[in-house]
Amino acid sequence: MLTPDQLEALPRRFVQLWQQVEDDILQDIARRMKSLGELDPLTPTAIWQAWWLAETRAVRSNTVATLARYTGKSRAEIKRLLETAGAQTLAADDAVYTAAGLDPPPVNQSPALLNLLNAGYRQTCGTWQNLTATTANTVTGAFEDRLSRAWGLISTGALDYSTAIRRTVDDLADTMPYITYPSGHTDTLEVAARRAVLTGVNQTCAKLQLARMEEMDCEFVEVTAHEGARPTHAVWQGRVYHRGGAVVQDGERYEDFEAATGYGTGPGLCGWNCRHNFYPFYPGISVRNYTDERLAELDARTIPYGGGLYTRYEITQMQRALERKVRKYKRRYLAETAAGVDASQSAAKLKAARQQLSAFLAETGERLDGARAEVPGFGQREAKQADAAASALQSAQNNATLKEINQDYKEITAQSIQRIQPFACETLDAAGSRALANAHKKLLLEARKVPLGIEKARCYGLDMQPLSKIIISGQQGRVRIPDQDVPYIAAHTHPSGLTFSPSDIRRFALRENMRMLTAVGNDGTVYAIEKTAPFDRSGLLALFRDSEIRLAAAKDPKEFQEIMQQLLKEAKQYGANFYAGRDR
Repeated sequence: MLTPDQLEALPRRFVQLWQQVEDDILQDIARRMKSLGELDPLTPTAIWQAWWLAETRAVRSNTVATLARYTGKSRAEIKRLLETAGAQTLAADDAVYTAAGLDPPPVNQSPALLNLLNAGYRQTCGTWQNLTATTANTVTGAFEDRLSRAWGLISTGALDYSTAIRRTVDDLADTMPYITYPSGHTDTLEVAARRAVLTGVNQTCAKLQLARMEEMDCEFVEVTAHEGARPTHAVWQGRVYHRGGAVVQDGERYEDFEAATGYGTGPGLCGWNCRHNFYPFYPGISVRNYTDERLAELDARTIPYGGGLYTRYEITQMQRALERKVRKYKRRYLAETAAGVDASQSAAKLKAARQQLSAFLAETGERLDGARAEVPGFGQREAKQADAAASALQSAQNNATLKEINQDYKEITAQSIQRIQPFACETLDAAGSRALANAHKKLLLEARKVPLGIEKARCYGLDMQPLSKIIISGQQGRVRIPDQDVPYIAAHTHPSGLTFSPSDIRRFALRENMRMLTAVGNDGTVYAIEKTAPFDRSGLLALFRDSEIRLAAAKDPKEFQEIMQQLLKEAKQYGANFYAGRDR
């Protein structure tokens, strides 16, 4: 038999091999995306199509060459895996036969067993070859699609080169398909490699075991068990079954092996990604390794986390999600760097993801599975560079925040209040717009009662009836607006008279019920942003996220204002209408 831990570790080297293939292909594509920036948006269609054709051919050629370099290594690794796993499996089972007084012959003296081992090798290699045969087409198709999309955004002026390239390589790093199954389902090489090898090795070893059982005239098996088993497998793990139909022996009923466990099917024992195995069992001689009490403990909610109790399976799934998150941002960082675009955002998210994983491990007492968070090409040097980029971005964001706050505040005068006028929008009719203008005047009148720089806010329903009292900030340049459980308009003052801040836009985008956000300056200038149908929350957030470096680098409030104004005008493409001062 193979233990669950042995099965978990077996495909690791093979998976790492094909993670490297993924990395090589992705880096090549990212470098080719970089050359997109050398084209002028007004490039004639014929020239663009020729360039596009040349690049897609180059991607296909590189992918084929990369696959060829690793094919021989893959075959050798599959052979090593099967020989190692087969030897471990039969050695463990033969110890059971010996304890039962039997004398199993050496493997090399059993042509049937050797034939099964060779057949398993040929089948596993064949399965993997068939899967990777789709890789060149799948990768090239994905590249063609993303390249065309990026060019469309650039040539129409929707996005600048840097933003378009960054979004494209991020998309490829996150969702790049490498393998297409006959069903049409796509997968990464990593996932497909783990599934193909783990399944191939486990099924080959199971066939060796069953053949040996026939030689030893053994009719019963005990299935292995482990913590964290998927629920559909937990119901039959650790139990004894009879091969060839259910039987009652010595007053105890034994269910049929195949019917109970689903052996021989994809979702069942020794099927897709299954870490369970089995070994010979002789009733009256053998002793179960797992009592019913121990099996119950394996599935119990005993692990505390976040104020709740979880099973090993649930905790493992949480950890895997956090590990995938770390890998995601490592891949993004490498791809963005290869594409020659700013990778500081991905570096910052990577730092946050690693901190989140560390906190999870500290609270749960789990151990880090380093292999699941690794990405080929991301070593110590890249880790130091990413940390430095994340720190630089944090410093820049802090400076931008200071620029938002440390601005010249304007006095509220009778003239500034009189300057406030209604403006046309989709959220309100003419009467509602007049009511909103009066609400802005009242806010400024209230703001005159507090020290300069203190903001005030109030929420209104779409009928312009107040949903809250007037809210006063506790510090200069900041006011906390409470969310509402009905569609609403949020109005607040801006002592500087400048436009929205990035934090204003994040609040507006994330709060589903906030239909409109307004800012009335102490000088009477009014800014407003409203959601229209359809509203693209992720697109709006990405627009401002991609511009954080530009905002942070602004030399003064005026430049900061100009960048924000331009971004807010671009927000229309994501279903957000912006109204600015006397330009409305």
